[in-house]
Amino acid sequence: MNPRIYEAGLENLAHIQALISKSARILQSPFYKKSEIETALELVNGIEELITSGSFLVAEHEKKIIGCGGWVIDVSDPQKAEIRGFFVHPDFARKGVATRLLTTCENQCSQKGIQVLYLTATLSGEPFYKKCGFSELERFKQSLSNGESFELVKMAKEIQYNENC
Repeated sequence: MNPRIYEAGLENLAHIQALISKSARILQSPFYKKSEIETALELVNGIEELITSGSFLVAEHEKKIIGCGGWVIDVSDPQKAEIRGFFVHPDFARKGVATRLLTTCENQCSQKGIQVLYLTATLSGEPFYKKCGFSELERFKQSLSNGESFELVKMAKEIQYNENC
């Protein structure tokens, strides 16, 4: 499968939000309780800002958005960027969609001279990011508004600038 990867527009926002909800509820269910997943969806924010900044991508297959993800430059260190909002439709999980999105983000960051990527992974996303060269920095539990907590993993990866990307 070869999904079309392109910069998201605000017209895609409703589809992106529906994708995020479906992806989280299904793909995170082996790792978290249902109540944790539902409440943790509150933590997914800033997608509109990423879209507006031009650094949020979607993957499309047969005119349907099947994946999304983006990046933002660290305000305290312009050589670092945070990978954010990576979600894949459950029907397309483990079919290379997230890899294509992440590679595109890495190439865009590399072209801007960014040297380090970092992210906060869910337990369901951790194996994917490890496979893509990210290393664990820290595990922590994020407090949720319902009183529960959500285990997450801070990860990072150095990237090389490549003029040929």
